[in-house]
Amino acid sequence: MWLKFKASSIKEFLLLIRDRAGLAMLFIMPMLLIFIMSMLQESTLKKLEERQTPVLIVNYDQDTLGIHIVKGLKSAGFFEVHELVNGVKPNLQQLKEQVNYGKFRVGIIIKDGASDALRNKIKNEIQEMFPEDEGPLFETVPDSNMKLPGIDIYFDPITQPTFKHAVSSALKEFIYAVEAKMIMGIYAGMLYDIVGIEINRSGNFKDMIDLNEQYVGDQEKVIIPNAVQHNVPAWTIFAMFFIVIPLAGNIIKERESGMTLRLRTMPGSNLAVIFGKANIYFIVGILQAILMLLIGVYILPLFGMPSLKLGSSLTALLLVTISISLAASGYGILIGTIATSQEQSSIFGSISVVILAAIGGIWIPTFMMSETMNTISKLSPLNWGLDAYYDIFLRNAGISETLGYIFPLLLFALICMIASWLYNRFKSAN
Repeated sequence: MWLKFKASSIKEFLLLIRDRAGLAMLFIMPMLLIFIMSMLQESTLKKLEERQTPVLIVNYDQDTLGIHIVKGLKSAGFFEVHELVNGVKPNLQQLKEQVNYGKFRVGIIIKDGASDALRNKIKNEIQEMFPEDEGPLFETVPDSNMKLPGIDIYFDPITQPTFKHAVSSALKEFIYAVEAKMIMGIYAGMLYDIVGIEINRSGNFKDMIDLNEQYVGDQEKVIIPNAVQHNVPAWTIFAMFFIVIPLAGNIIKERESGMTLRLRTMPGSNLAVIFGKANIYFIVGILQAILMLLIGVYILPLFGMPSLKLGSSLTALLLVTISISLAASGYGILIGTIATSQEQSSIFGSISVVILAAIGGIWIPTFMMSETMNTISKLSPLNWGLDAYYDIFLRNAGISETLGYIFPLLLFALICMIASWLYNRFKSAN
């Protein structure tokens, strides 16, 4: 059995090093993918972070409410506020056209008299709180039939609901602040009329709660996700599974050349031949992973991108990488064993890996997928490996936390190899 294992390993090694195109696909292609995808996503994320949402606002109110909303939008830091178009204050129709054609994401119109309507509404609510026999509380009786303060918001047709909610929430925050200020002023006036005490209205009722935002876990070890943290492990796994093409191709070649038959004539189980094939490509997978991770740690930062953080458990990282490499090798052997021609193995192998990568979160992270696709992604072994890397890199997971991914990957590899062995026995018997 050892003789078969050794012969199979040497044969696979010689076939691999002679296949320059295959070696380029296994090492150069994933390097380029990591560089290109990381740089593209990093630049895109930076632009999204720096970009402010263009807002066109027309303030017909020119009083407390309108002035505070405009001031609040300008100071928020998320909005690029414009009040003029080509140096001219737009009317309603012009504002709608500007937003509809995408020149502004949001258009806001604060109607004339909005502040007066808000004061009237507050006074009317206060009046309703007191018994009728108290009589009017204010010199000017509030009009209960007056319309509510008017603010119209127009959104670009392509705007997502979450963005609309964020803009509406920001406006409501500014409006609530004005309401609180007006209520405070009205009650202060009432108190002065009743007891002659004048309240100092300069009190600051903002930021009265300490809202402490932080990541879960040890803040000194916590790692903030970025394009590098996703792309390096994602494309590393993709490259490791892409060994299905040269591995399956070599199996077909040796079958067509008669080498498989000569190996079977040697004493020992055919499992030794399968393990010999898996052995060489398992080592290739480990070398791929080491190379890609080193690129993430040392090379990508030279191009202005963040350095890949490997987490706190190198042992867990090694075990996960070994499991992924074994799973990829086992899958390649299974495809090569079942396929009847090199064309069939290369086409089916490449397409199947691409599909498993697509649903596994390699191209699009699973947190951006729908709930249904998120569930489907759990069927892909590439997703198991990617989630394991995420846990190590982003959550500083150790061996115990990654066993839930390691065992399924090893089981997948074992099932593929046993299925290949049984298929060979079935074909030999027939």
